[in-house]
Amino acid sequence: MWTARLQIRHDDWLLEKTIKFKISATGIPLNSYKKDGKQYHTGMVFLKGEQKDKARCIESLKKDNRIREMKAMGNQVFVLIEGDDHITPHMPKELFFLKPVSFEKGYEYWEIGSWNKKTITRFYEDIKKIAEVKILTIKKSQPSIFIQHTVPKLTEKQKNAIESALEFGYYEYPRKISVEELAKKLKIKRTTFQEHLRKAESKVMRIIMQTN
Repeated sequence: MWTARLQIRHDDWLLEKTIKFKISATGIPLNSYKKDGKQYHTGMVFLKGEQKDKARCIESLKKDNRIREMKAMGNQVFVLIEGDDHITPHMPKELFFLKPVSFEKGYEYWEIGSWNKKTITRFYEDIKKIAEVKILTIKKSQPSIFIQHTVPKLTEKQKNAIESALEFGYYEYPRKISVEELAKKLKIKRTTFQEHLRKAESKVMRIIMQTN
C-alpha cells in the first residue's frame, strides 16, 4: 500500500476563514455529486480555537454564497457547498483518506492512501491545475488508518451507552432524550450511565480532534 501526505491551498469554503479568524479545524468530506449541471459537496468539520473566534467564523460561513445548507452544533459544522472547483470531485475512487483533513495556518493537510502509487501521483497532477499543492511524503507503508482509530477501545458498557445515545436522538438538535431518560431505558443509575457516556465521548473526540 502507498501513502502520501499533501499540503494544499486553494479557494474553498473554510480555509481563508481559518486564517482570518485565527482558528484551526479538522474534518472530512462526506460526499460529492452533480445535480442540474451543478457540482455539490457535503462536509463536516470541528472548529478549534477561542470561542469568540469560532463564533465569528460560523457567522461568516452563514453569509458565504457558496454554502447552500448549514448546520452548526457547538464546534461541529455540517455544510452543503455549491461549486465546481472543489478538490474532492477530482479524487479517484481508488484513493481513500487515512486521517481527517486538517486545516492549519492557511493550508489543508491530507493523508491519503492507495494500492497504487500512480493513483496518488495522478491525483496530484490533476489538482495542481486548481490548487497550490505539495507532496510532503509519499512512501510504501502499512498505515494505521483513521477508520481503525475512530473505533477506539470502548468497554462494552461505554459502547452500549454511546450507541443508545445515538439511537434515541441524544445527539440530535434539539435533543430528543435526556441522560435521565436514557438511563431509565437501560435500567441503570443516571450517574453510572453518564460516566460511561462521558468516557466513551472522550475517547471518540480525542480521535476526531487529532490534527497529526
